[in-house]
Amino acid sequence: MALFDECFSSEADISHTPKDIEKFWNAQIAKLKKIPLDVQTKKKVSAKLLTEQNIAMDFQGADKYHLQAQFVIPRKLVGKPPLVVIFPDYGAENAVYKGLMNAGIAQMVVRMRGHEAPKPKKKQESTSAPNVKKEEEQSYGYFGERLLEPNDYYSTKIYLDAYRSLEAARLRKEVDTSRIGVIGQGVGAAQALFVAAFMQRGDAFFLDNPAFLNLEHTQNLSEADYAREINHAAKGSKKVKQQIKENLRYFDPVYFADRISADTAFSVNLTNKKAVPHGTFALFHLLQNEKDMFLFTEGDVVALAEERRKTAQNAVKYFREKLLGESGAIEAE
Repeated sequence: MALFDECFSSEADISHTPKDIEKFWNAQIAKLKKIPLDVQTKKKVSAKLLTEQNIAMDFQGADKYHLQAQFVIPRKLVGKPPLVVIFPDYGAENAVYKGLMNAGIAQMVVRMRGHEAPKPKKKQESTSAPNVKKEEEQSYGYFGERLLEPNDYYSTKIYLDAYRSLEAARLRKEVDTSRIGVIGQGVGAAQALFVAAFMQRGDAFFLDNPAFLNLEHTQNLSEADYAREINHAAKGSKKVKQQIKENLRYFDPVYFADRISADTAFSVNLTNKKAVPHGTFALFHLLQNEKDMFLFTEGDVVALAEERRKTAQNAVKYFREKLLGESGAIEAE
């Protein structure tokens, strides 16, 4: 109870909102719109050919970067299915939701920029212990680059990529683009929130342990890769640290929460040390739209596996209600 009270009391000081935040993003979006989508598709051979269409998509994001997405569409339906666009977490693998397919909802899973490359490796010191790996994965390092150049910062790119992903999704004739939901996982939730705020597309949003929120408070609490990368890059003079702190405000969803009107659900683990829950509650208090929250409090291996199962179940139920007009409990897949 004490942990919940601590998280629930979190608030964001939106007086720090950059005065030119709308001008900044309007300029970035205008630049993006000058880049043609140039969508390329290829049907993938699947063992589930009779029950679903599986399409690989390639399209141009910010700076003409070629983004990749997997489009999975259920077959044998009456009418066109609604669509859920999924933004995975930073450093995470892409995955579809079997429950959404069974419910008759199409999915577009967008690969985050730079994730087509494997994570870099670093060599460990030699050891005499048997069966010990000599290499371990590092994080990509993208969030630690160009922190003093907001126009070219990684968050700028992935937010615009999310915007472009919704544009590409709306061109698909196989789905009902008047019914679109969005799932954001970890940092992918920040991408989803940007779309909700500046594109204002999507009927409902489901945010799974959202990260990169209320950075003024959570940046030094989080053990996530993005936080470590930023902290490492910010080592230097007080002037540089202050400039980085100010630049990050352009990308923190708490500063554009007032633009979000879509229904939003949060799935939050109060013990999560990467997606620090304090940031989620700070945003939750700012939203004026219809909102829900699913809470988890355990962090051991068994409990986390159960959390993933229930989170998938809650997401499917949420979109069955919001996109299909259904209600009632369903079994997790």
